[in-house]
Amino acid sequence: MTIFPRLSLLAVLPLLLGGALALRAAEAPLTKDDPILVPGTHGRFDFLAVDAKTGRLLTPHAGNGTLDLFDAVSGKLLQIVPTGKAQGVAVDPAAGKYYVSVSREKKLAIVDAATLKVVGEVPLPGEADVLGFDPRNHTAYIGHDDATEVWAVDVKTKKVVASIPLPEGPEAIVYDAAHDRVYANSKSGNAVAVIDPASNRVVAFWSTAPALLPHGSAIDAQGNRLLVAGGNGKLVAIDLASGRVTASADIAPKVDQIAYDPALKRVYCASGTGILSVVDAAQGLRSLGDVPTSPGAHSVAVDPKSHGVWIAYAADNDSPAFIQRLK
Repeated sequence: MTIFPRLSLLAVLPLLLGGALALRAAEAPLTKDDPILVPGTHGRFDFLAVDAKTGRLLTPHAGNGTLDLFDAVSGKLLQIVPTGKAQGVAVDPAAGKYYVSVSREKKLAIVDAATLKVVGEVPLPGEADVLGFDPRNHTAYIGHDDATEVWAVDVKTKKVVASIPLPEGPEAIVYDAAHDRVYANSKSGNAVAVIDPASNRVVAFWSTAPALLPHGSAIDAQGNRLLVAGGNGKLVAIDLASGRVTASADIAPKVDQIAYDPALKRVYCASGTGILSVVDAAQGLRSLGDVPTSPGAHSVAVDPKSHGVWIAYAADNDSPAFIQRLK
């Protein structure tokens, strides 16, 4: 008879958890919960985010002129914060603040994460769109909507400290903590602009081909990669050391925002055509299939704790608004 050594619970637990995550990654891409009506609101949403520290889903509700906050597990509405036409949001856990790019009113709104009230704002030279945040340098980077610049805003002094020229159409902006760099997609240039936060200058452009008209992006820190979705229906992985594309996969066309779950190694790509593409990023990039959603659901966020995937949508700016979880 073979005698097997006893394993302690602490030794077995990581194996069990790893096996559970691997099993989930092998399942069908996603199943949908029932949509949740956002009461007393209307209109379309823009770029979503999750505050992992508080377990909140943050939804800039452009059509309603608000930042709407929900429980990231249950979808319970927590607060509706009047901000103006909200487009993007970033979380600053150290300062306990949310930064909201506001297009029509041309400003950056600052929301206190404890009181959920607007506690400050920074006037901007034009209409704001995408927003990324660099916590090391306390700087918010805001794309001038369909124009040719990104503004750097010092959130401590509440001042615009730089206007960084880019090819027309800056899109997703993300901060890379490992290399202390900011990446801004340029849809007209089919490239990623690499920004040095120390000088607030573009130090390189990386081609995103075969992903053209690049929109959504996310950092895969463990894989040392930048994930970029092209409007032409391609997702690429760019090596952060060389700036070269190392893998690609087919996704739905017209994807806007993407979200990455580092535990499951999945990329969720939201297309306003009513499709959410799911891509496995464990080795290279591999499509796991598409999930039908709703027209206008072009933004997505993932809760890293529950692994729930959230979308938000409305038929138009006069229509009822919904959020929906997929898991």
